[in-house]
Amino acid sequence: MSPAPSKTAAHRALRARLEDELSVLESMVAAARDEATSAESRPENKYDTRAIEASYLAAGQGERLATLRQMVGWAQGLQGEPHTRAQVGALVHVATEAGDRWVVLAPSGGPTIDVDAIEVATVSTRSPLGRALTGASVDDAVEVHGPRGSYEAEVLNVR
Repeated sequence: MSPAPSKTAAHRALRARLEDELSVLESMVAAARDEATSAESRPENKYDTRAIEASYLAAGQGERLATLRQMVGWAQGLQGEPHTRAQVGALVHVATEAGDRWVVLAPSGGPTIDVDAIEVATVSTRSPLGRALTGASVDDAVEVHGPRGSYEAEVLNVR
């Protein structure tokens, strides 16, 4: 069984990482938007698709930016309240045949962060693992139905 990371440190590290990603993505979206509207992107002939491709890229990055802004807002509101059941904001220790791992349940998936030298994954409650864990308590065994098949996971700790 791996040592327990601090829930406060996990939330702090997740917030910092999401804020860094947001800053980078905002710059990328601005560059993609500039490219899509640039005079150099105007088609030279009917087969030139640079402007269309640039606008698709800008639109996709804009959607990712909106999702990331929501995640940052959610992470900024984390208070570190204790949880007895796995739910959004909880830090959960899970054991499977492949080993044990720590996850933070979140509204959408996110980065894996390093907390107190322990890897902590950000798992969406809409993912197979997140759906299976939601509502579970310590010592509960849950069945995870994923794209690679089903497996059992045991909840070792909920913070």
